[in-house]
Amino acid sequence: MANDLQTEDRTTALQVACDTAVSGCVFRMRTEADDRERLLEITREHVKEQHGKTYSLEEIDEQHVEEVEVEIETGESNESKTGNG
Repeated sequence: MANDLQTEDRTTALQVACDTAVSGCVFRMRTEADDRERLLEITREHVKEQHGKTYSLEEIDEQHVEEVEVEIETGESNESKTGNG
C-alpha cells in the first residue's frame, strides 16, 4: 500500500538533459522508470522543434537517457500541518 513507499526514501528514475551552449538551451526531464516511451517522445519533439534535428527514439534512448537516483517525497510534512495554529 502507500505506506510501503514512505519507508523507502530513494528510487530510480530516468533523465534526459539537453545543454546546448550554442543555442543556450537547458532542457531537463525526469520521470518514473516505467514511463520511458513518454520521456523519449517528448525529448524527440524538443530536439526537433528547438534544434531542427531528428533522432530516432532508439538513438535518444541509447545516447542520452540515464538512470538516476531520486528522493521520494512522501508529503508527510504537508499533511501534518492543519493550519489551525
